Amino acid sequence: VFILVGIIACGGEATTVKIGLLSPQTGPIAQYAPGFEDAAKVAIAELNTTHEGDFIFELIVGDSGCDGTQAGTSAQTLIDSGVSAIVGAACSGATLGAIAVAKAAGVPMVSYASTSPGLSTADDNGHLFRVVPSDAQQAVALAAVAAAAGASNPAVLYMTNDYGAGLGDNFASSWSGSVCTQVGYDPNEGAYDASSLAQSVIDGGCDSVLLMSYATDGAAIMEALSAQGFTGSMIGADGLA
Repeated sequence: VFILVGIIACGGEATTVKIGLLSPQTGPIAQYAPGFEDAAKVAIAELNTTHEGDFIFELIVGDSGCDGTQAGTSAQTLIDSGVSAIVGAACSGATLGAIAVAKAAGVPMVSYASTSPGLSTADDNGHLFRVVPSDAQQAVALAAVAAAAGASNPAVLYMTNDYGAGLGDNFASSWSGSVCTQVGYDPNEGAYDASSLAQSVIDGGCDSVLLMSYATDGAAIMEALSAQGFTGSMIGADGLA
């Protein structure tokens, strides 16, 4: 934003700077959207206080839906509204969908939560940035946590989106031991069966389970595991936090 300010500033009357935010107002992590939007409003308020008289910062919010297609559509709407930059998206797939639109318009994006390794090599024409590390790094940390917890034959339950699949694959590559089962699922409400996923862990004789999940689906799977008598370690990544 401050680089942007330096480019736009030219003295005289206050200049309006529109900043877009891609927030997951719908989809599997909609419960986080209010917090993301509140944080953005705090940042906008601080910018307006710091640059009072020179700039008027305006926040415009679009729904990413945690989905690449919807995020691309919302990114175009933000661009048509005159934003100078886009903050977001949260979900990796949404960010990948949005950058395809933003790069064509020459609008930079900064993701606040997308961790898929695929973003590091995305065709973004130099317009995509993020403030969180790649899951290629998180997977190494998860492997260390699992080992410290005494896991020797873990199950890997992962969402089949860019975030979950990327983290699941990177964990499997980082884990030096065996993996008793690796099962993917769609995290959208009504698209997965927590009991069946839990049963796959029980049937595999797994001593622990790694969850590459979001909060709602992850909680449902953990409850199902407990209900079916699973007593092993349950280890979640950042999406479960």
